[in-house]
Amino acid sequence: MSEKNTMTRNAVLFLPAKILEGVLLLMMSSLYTHIFTEDAAGAFGFVQQTINFSYLLVAAWMANASTRYAAEEYKKDMASGLLSTMTAVYLVMGVVAVIACTGIGVFWKSSSFIFGAIMFCTYTAFTILINTLVQLDKVKPAILFSLISAVLKLAIAIILVGGKNNFPDPTPAFVANIAADGLGAIGAVFALKMPKVVRFKFASREILNKMLTYGVPLMGVALCSGLLTLFDRFYIYGVFGNATGAIYYYNSSIPNSVFTMLSVGVLRGVYPAILRAWNERSKDEAKILLGSGVRLYMLVAFPAAFGLAAVSNAFCSVFFADGYEAGASVIGATAFAMVFMGLTEYANKGYELEQDTKPVLTNCMIAMIVKIISSIACVHALGFTGGAMGSLIAFATYFILTSIRVRKYFMWRVPLGSFIRILVSAILCGAAAYFCTLLQVHELLRLVFAIVAGGAVYTFCIVASGEAKEEVQWILAKLKR
Repeated sequence: MSEKNTMTRNAVLFLPAKILEGVLLLMMSSLYTHIFTEDAAGAFGFVQQTINFSYLLVAAWMANASTRYAAEEYKKDMASGLLSTMTAVYLVMGVVAVIACTGIGVFWKSSSFIFGAIMFCTYTAFTILINTLVQLDKVKPAILFSLISAVLKLAIAIILVGGKNNFPDPTPAFVANIAADGLGAIGAVFALKMPKVVRFKFASREILNKMLTYGVPLMGVALCSGLLTLFDRFYIYGVFGNATGAIYYYNSSIPNSVFTMLSVGVLRGVYPAILRAWNERSKDEAKILLGSGVRLYMLVAFPAAFGLAAVSNAFCSVFFADGYEAGASVIGATAFAMVFMGLTEYANKGYELEQDTKPVLTNCMIAMIVKIISSIACVHALGFTGGAMGSLIAFATYFILTSIRVRKYFMWRVPLGSFIRILVSAILCGAAAYFCTLLQVHELLRLVFAIVAGGAVYTFCIVASGEAKEEVQWILAKLKR
């Protein structure tokens, strides 16, 4: 099987699983708006986004380094040195986080800080280990543990709340997320055979220095990226409080969850193949594979953005508790912002493959400044939903800036014909979905009709135009076996 076919196969394997995981996380967001009061849901959302920001700032460098070096280190000693070094660093980070947050929690007399520290530990371990599994081509366990984690975040919260609505305490949500990510991380530990290969005596200063050399420039990127992604949420919480913050947070979490799953699903399928081509064969081949990966991303991201924008009001009415529909417009604007973010991630691969990550920091810093200014301006001009427009402006700026500057090395390329066919098909998908939301039927039926019609129109257009010819042939060949 060619590397391109292998890449497509892995992406096709990942996508359904990541989409299912995204659906489960959407259900979690929907559930939390019903079983918790707006203040409690908002409190959990604030802590969760703080954990995400802390991860980007403190631990993402290690995840990036693991992604870059896991495969080559595995060939040497089953990644014993790398995993041992990562374990030592992780334990130090975890101890510092727990001590610091416990002290802050005692001072402020709030248990949220303690829960937040534990959530940081489980989320960090889960995220890094799942990424490592993927880079070592252990696709099935990575999918399994991701799905288990998503299911448990739903199930445990339901059990702990005991079937109640408007629960005033977010503790069940904290416990559910800690347990889900913790169990997923433990599963990944055994899938990587870490109990057999991890020994503190194998922790290597040489490996740590290599990870730091690659990853430390990305710490600045992580800080800027965190503010680029989350500033609007923090600002809205600060200006409007927990209740309005919850409305904005849970509406924006819809496209965030969907596009994170789509981007990760495609990227996890294609990036190992790109790295193998870059390291073992030809840089030109790797560049071609990167362009093919971006095309796969466009195939799923464009219809998702137009579809979400089309059904945003219907979605809020069906899935969220009363009052949350006030933030429906956030879904569409954030969806298109996330499309630009995904395309930028692929553009940044030019820097990452050349192991020159410093320009990424400059680009991200400029986009972060644009995000802060545009978010503040849009919020004061349009109200709390203006934060999403600030995100769209900032992510579009980030993509344009990166796509211009990365040409020093190379920029991914997608044939113009493919781009037009995918874009037009996605627009028609959104139009079909929107017209179905105008039907005079029950809200749930309108949403179902919209999703089915949008999906059917997009599938017909993309197949009839010949754009999905390779993917269809691959799927048909698998079904015949």
